[in-house]
Amino acid sequence: MDFSKKIINWYKKNYRKLPWRKTKNPYYILVSEFMLQQTKVSQSIKYYSNFIKKFPNINKLARAKEKDVLKEWEGLGYYSRAINLHSFSKKLKNNIFPKKYKELIKYKGIGPYTGAAIASICFNEVIPAIDGNALRVFSRYLGIFNDITSTKTKNTFRIIILKMMNSESPGLFNQAIMDIGSILCTPKKTKCLLCPVKDSCFSIKNGTVDKLPIKRRIKSIKHRFFYYIFICDSDKNIYLNKRSKKDIWKGLYDFPLIESKNKLTIHEIIEKICKKFRLIVSNIMIIFKIKHKLTHQILFIQFLNCEILQNLKKKIFFDNFFLIQHNKIGEFPFPRPIILFLKHEKMI
Repeated sequence: MDFSKKIINWYKKNYRKLPWRKTKNPYYILVSEFMLQQTKVSQSIKYYSNFIKKFPNINKLARAKEKDVLKEWEGLGYYSRAINLHSFSKKLKNNIFPKKYKELIKYKGIGPYTGAAIASICFNEVIPAIDGNALRVFSRYLGIFNDITSTKTKNTFRIIILKMMNSESPGLFNQAIMDIGSILCTPKKTKCLLCPVKDSCFSIKNGTVDKLPIKRRIKSIKHRFFYYIFICDSDKNIYLNKRSKKDIWKGLYDFPLIESKNKLTIHEIIEKICKKFRLIVSNIMIIFKIKHKLTHQILFIQFLNCEILQNLKKKIFFDNFFLIQHNKIGEFPFPRPIILFLKHEKMI
């Protein structure tokens, strides 16, 4: 029995029972694949179900406001995924979903893996979906010691795997590799004895399971210091801003922000508030702190309650900020650290 038949037979008996596995609807698969980029399956399940309930089809998503789409994504992270997913829905002509890999990857946010997963699972196109799981499985199985993060290596894998694929059930083949990588051929504590292709695995025969795959050195961790200025007027209306820069949390909302590469003293924060926002601060107090870890960044965040001498209603002190009623704050999508702050202050 060849490789593809063995793994598909294993998959049919051992596959993970995930909500998006119950359908071949390309929209549902698209949503799941966008969510699974950079996010664990266990975390994605709840978000997936709620998102599909809110936006049950591509039409409903296309008609939605970006703010509402991001609100459903709130807490899942990597918000550019939600923006790209929303953009995809609006760009479809006559609501015709692309069926071919080459058509799918023309859209922002749909890379080689996501495009191949949708094309193979939904439309039976014979094309390998190569993610981290697949690279780990095949580097161990075939004994490939090249750097799996390089484009050249990924292209080599694509050629090799294509020859190994089951042409009748490419979607099942790709999903089987996903699950073998997630359940058996894991980064650590592998379950090699349960693997359906253990008898022909290079790494099991040669004792190289723990040595593969080969990855280039991870980028250094960047530290950033965020100081959020919580300001409200006499009627308890709160100043908000929509993040527009191409950075983390683009499209989400936050408070006036002082950002620094280094930790600041209270005196330095006051100076920067005066300079950046042209405000005269009479008093400032730290009301909440949090350390937020991202893939290659650590954010040290403080929330500061400021007493301002100016009458804010008579002065527009910074661009792009607007006032909202305090009881409307739950309608806006925020980064997770701000959600935690708002919960701490019992505002949501």
